Amino acid sequence: MRFLVAGLNYRTATTELLERVSVGNTELPDLLLRLQRQLGETLVLSTCNRTEVYTTGEDSVVARSRLLHALGEMAGLDDDEVTRVAYLHEGDAAVRHAIRVTCGLDSMVIGEHQIAGQVQTALRAAGEAGSVDTPLSRLFHFALRSSRRIRETTGIGRSRITVSSIGVQLVERAIGSLDDRRVLLVGAGETGKLAARTLGRMGAGGLTVAGRVAERTARIAKELGGDWILRDDLIPAIAKADVVISATAASELVITADMVHEAMAEHTSPSIVMLDLAMPRDIDPAIGDLPGVTLYGLPDLQAIADEHRAERADAAAEAEALVERDIPRFNESLTALATEPVIRALGAHAEQIRLRELEAGLRRLDGLSDEQRAVIESMTRSVVSKILADPITFLRTRDDDDAASAVSRLFGLPETDAGAKPTAMEGDDG
Repeated sequence: MRFLVAGLNYRTATTELLERVSVGNTELPDLLLRLQRQLGETLVLSTCNRTEVYTTGEDSVVARSRLLHALGEMAGLDDDEVTRVAYLHEGDAAVRHAIRVTCGLDSMVIGEHQIAGQVQTALRAAGEAGSVDTPLSRLFHFALRSSRRIRETTGIGRSRITVSSIGVQLVERAIGSLDDRRVLLVGAGETGKLAARTLGRMGAGGLTVAGRVAERTARIAKELGGDWILRDDLIPAIAKADVVISATAASELVITADMVHEAMAEHTSPSIVMLDLAMPRDIDPAIGDLPGVTLYGLPDLQAIADEHRAERADAAAEAEALVERDIPRFNESLTALATEPVIRALGAHAEQIRLRELEAGLRRLDGLSDEQRAVIESMTRSVVSKILADPITFLRTRDDDDAASAVSRLFGLPETDAGAKPTAMEGDDG
């Protein structure tokens, strides 16, 4: 069994392609079930900067072909096209990639914290859909624990820099001082809230939150210290704003060119800066061509992200070394997972034989003292332990299922629960 991952990210794909392959929360359950029928166990991680499909396979050639074909279907690409633009990792390279992604080493903003939460969400969704089995579940629980250790040990995540915070830095560079600037936040998710808090710390003035549901939008606005409106009232709100930040989970454009054109006719200042942090995009790219409008999207954040990456180069190198250390640790834990049921069954089988033969032998030895009985008991335990030492070592040092099967057949063991499938959220993912 080998791990495989194929994906598209901000380095390998255009924004348009990332939009096509992006998976929203509402579509994810059906997609997972479809992919499970095609690939076997499956987990999908889709964020603003990547969409990746993780699976496992016995025959890596067949698994690679199926995985790339499935990703191509998601992106609307044929097999040749997806092969040219997608990355694919298998075996230890796939394990390495999962850990690097989870701890933020592969993010646009190196060490950013949101990705670990997004991995947890992806794992939970796969568990709820029933598309993830023991191997992938173990991989991502391990990756989450590894991420915590790496962040605690290195400086990779210092200052809690995020995509949202560097987006605000980009806005500040375009607009100058943020003092008393009026901000419209469209969307009340975590990304938008992080941006709004950063703007507040940098001196921005009044904040208005626009959402779809009145009760939730009002609650978020109160939490952020601002006013609120429903999305139906976006045009007059845009007309009053100096900065518009949009970060919704909508599958279609939220702010169109016609809306902004109408708003700019009533705008109280000659210019406005708009920041689109959504994937798929919320803001029509054509808006950037309108007079007085400066529009930034996720690809525009790369220059500032690179500055932070350079600042954290030493911490990143230290984190990479810890990732390499964790790959064999994970493989050892997975091997133990596959073989421990057989080891337990082997021990129980040997113990049954020992007790049966010990009882028969003691019945033929009348007049033994308690001390003599204890010596014989200890001796039989020692003999069994020594006999089992080599097969147990063999099982714990092999990385394939054939070893467990061979030992089971050799000793005539009953079927074990090795194939049991724990839920995706088992273990310490906290």
